[in-house]
Amino acid sequence: MNEREFGYQIKQHLDRALDLKPAELKRLKVAREQALLRQRTSEPAFALAWVDAAVGRLSGSPVQAGIALAGAALILALVGMQYWQRPPSVEEIEEIDAALLTSDLPINAYLDNSFDSWLKRSQH
Repeated sequence: MNEREFGYQIKQHLDRALDLKPAELKRLKVAREQALLRQRTSEPAFALAWVDAAVGRLSGSPVQAGIALAGAALILALVGMQYWQRPPSVEEIEEIDAALLTSDLPINAYLDNSFDSWLKRSQH
């Protein structure tokens, strides 16, 4: 038995169980047909079924939703830290070295001698 036959049998049982007037049965039939027309789609719709299931599970409890949100924030923070804390690549180090060597300023200009003198003054 396919889905249509099963639905038709259910409809017949429901119609027999109800003692409805012919006008009411006609209105029900029209409403069913309109619902079926709205239900059928000509093209498949893209959907992420797991998102719907996850939201459905979490919508019942605010505590679970908070835990899920905190977990997502933690994962995002860890990914961000991994990105920003990565060591510089060889190309970046080479670029900095080349800029220092080709600059007109002497290397002493890049050293912070005033910091050393400030440390000596603050120790006294």
